[in-house]
Amino acid sequence: MRIILFVFITVSLMFAKSDKLSHIPPTKSIFINLDDSTCNTECMKKLLEDNQIFSFISHYNSSMDELDTMRSEFAYYQRIFRIYEDEEFSIRVAMLVPKKSIRRYASTTVNSVLAYLVSKQNSFEVKVFNSNDEKEESILQELDKIKKEKFRYVIAPVTKKGANIIMKNASDLIVYIPTVHKNTIQSNNSNIMFGGIDYDKQIDKLLKYSNSKVAYFSDGSALSNYLNKSLSKKSPQIIYSKSLHSSRVSFKRMFKNNKKLIDSSIFMNTPLVKTSLISSQLRVYDIKPYVLLSTQINYNPMLLTLTQYNDRKDFYIANSIGDITVRMQEINSLLGHDIVYDWVNYSTSVGIDYFYTHYFVPTASSDFNEKIVENQVEYNISIVKPKRYKFQKEIF
Repeated sequence: MRIILFVFITVSLMFAKSDKLSHIPPTKSIFINLDDSTCNTECMKKLLEDNQIFSFISHYNSSMDELDTMRSEFAYYQRIFRIYEDEEFSIRVAMLVPKKSIRRYASTTVNSVLAYLVSKQNSFEVKVFNSNDEKEESILQELDKIKKEKFRYVIAPVTKKGANIIMKNASDLIVYIPTVHKNTIQSNNSNIMFGGIDYDKQIDKLLKYSNSKVAYFSDGSALSNYLNKSLSKKSPQIIYSKSLHSSRVSFKRMFKNNKKLIDSSIFMNTPLVKTSLISSQLRVYDIKPYVLLSTQINYNPMLLTLTQYNDRKDFYIANSIGDITVRMQEINSLLGHDIVYDWVNYSTSVGIDYFYTHYFVPTASSDFNEKIVENQVEYNISIVKPKRYKFQKEIF
């Protein structure tokens, strides 16, 4: 007769960022084998067939790793019951961060991962690997360090340049890139997942609110240029376009007697401050557009402060950020950053949630509604209007 002793050891949370900040061990499950008899491969298979899972776990040893199915079964139950071998962490995440390329997101994306894992109250280790830039040698050096330290799961907030390098050199890692959409690069690595927003779909949805007179403003940035090209393909008859890439802009020359913009659907492919300036100057020069339209780049509560209500009352903005639990909002706020309006932080949270519920603790429920389909996060797109004091979702 087999007797299995199932012991729970209750402990405190271990919090780590770049290194271990505490050596207090996490909640742990120990399965003790009290059966004197040995169990060979056939015996182990029989235990699985008979659903004697605890007996299977207690008899398992690493010499059975040569059988892929056996190791896979044990790894599955290892995650469920938090069985830690030696003193390794059950949840280990590497952050590959090119600090100079992504600037403030170098810290906020790390905080997003930490906030999520803290909310789960499990042991974890998060280590930041800073490549500084996205030169190939810089990223390859950090990828090599990640592999040497035996991290398998990586979150990499990089640009398209960095994503292409990672895609070619991380076949033995599982990587989530929150900042790039799969459609913008040629991806053939099944271990790499993407969390970038689909701006093309956002434009499609915004065009439902436009009339036939389409115009746009841009600022010369890479994202702005992408939006311009996408809009031009979807709406070939652009009646007016202007790039505000210089700090010296003559709004008088731009708007005085500009009849093209009257009753037009104007896409603001510009960042928040320039969008606010343009919307206010349209009113100054008595230009009344049909609507103002914007993708995710202007979904920001500061828009309510930087513009007057009359300047934005016919403004429609596409938003791919979904519902967020109050608990997740509060924990992120404690770490001093936002996932309610910041899509990169939100995307990073979706990515760590996917790792957690698919690899670390597969029995856990997801905190987010988004699914990853063919290695790309699929976001629902809503259209919101900036009202007097808040954004209001439109029902089309």
